[in-house]
Amino acid sequence: MRLIVLSLLVALLGGCATPQPPPLVTDESHEQWSQRQQQLAGLDAWSIRGRVALYLDDDVYNLGLGWTRQQQDNRIKLEASLGQGLVLLEKNGHEVKLTTSEGETFYGSNAQQVLWQSTGWSIPIEGLVYWIKGINHPDSAYLPLIDHQGRATSLQQDDWQINFLEYRDARLEQFNNPALPRKMYMKREKVALKILIDQWQAEQNLNPSRLFPDFTN
Repeated sequence: MRLIVLSLLVALLGGCATPQPPPLVTDESHEQWSQRQQQLAGLDAWSIRGRVALYLDDDVYNLGLGWTRQQQDNRIKLEASLGQGLVLLEKNGHEVKLTTSEGETFYGSNAQQVLWQSTGWSIPIEGLVYWIKGINHPDSAYLPLIDHQGRATSLQQDDWQINFLEYRDARLEQFNNPALPRKMYMKREKVALKILIDQWQAEQNLNPSRLFPDFTN
């Protein structure tokens, strides 16, 4: 009987063990963060496939995401579920063009502004060019929190709070196969986005005319 009681006590005490604290952030961690910033700033051509949940006030939009980029040229495809609509945002240099599945076309010089004017969606495209890689953009002040491996766990920039919930190693040999964000959550006032990246691929020779099929396909 005593052996049984002792075994139960050991099991209970083991189940109540205090969780181990996360590894400490050290000077080496901060050095790794600086290296990540410098390294990933040079990642300027990619193909991303994923999903976005966009929260605006009391509305939620579940969207498929396709994003291809080659330096200053971007093509972002946002597609609602069940064929409820599609938006194609293209930026070539300083010109921005947005096309809907209904054939409407909008033009401007700022991607975020054109998207807002045409859909009412407030998505910070210019910031996402950097945040999607897990680093800050260089044009304004920012506040990072990093882990022991020098990866950002959160960023505060341009009044956005960006949390990086999960990283995944990417097969990008030219960038030493870095860990890139897979899950993100970002919020500003009454706007929030959850981003899940299913596939991330670096592209060196993208052909912008073949990044996405026509709306009719």
